Amino acid sequence: MLGKKYPERKIITKVLRSLTSKWLSKANAIVEGVHYQSGTLTFDQLRGNLITYEMTILDQNGENKKKSLALKALSQEEESDENDDGEEDKDFALLMNQFN
Repeated sequence: MLGKKYPERKIITKVLRSLTSKWLSKANAIVEGVHYQSGTLTFDQLRGNLITYEMTILDQNGENKKKSLALKALSQEEESDENDDGEEDKDFALLMNQFN
């Protein structure tokens, strides 16, 4: 089975069927397209088409955005002014409790 070659049309059909629901509109557009209907669509063309769709449409919808965490930083002058009487230890202990 490992050495068996499959026709490109069959590979393309399997890839299109394996896409998730967020890709459904793009898969339908490809299947209804002229190149797929005539059998001239290659795997490389399909791959490029799907990558382009992912980079443009899915990124615009926020599907591929990653969440980030930002912490407020204080300069050394601000830090020393605010924490002169042992509050620094309390703040650090509170931060460690929340972190754990």
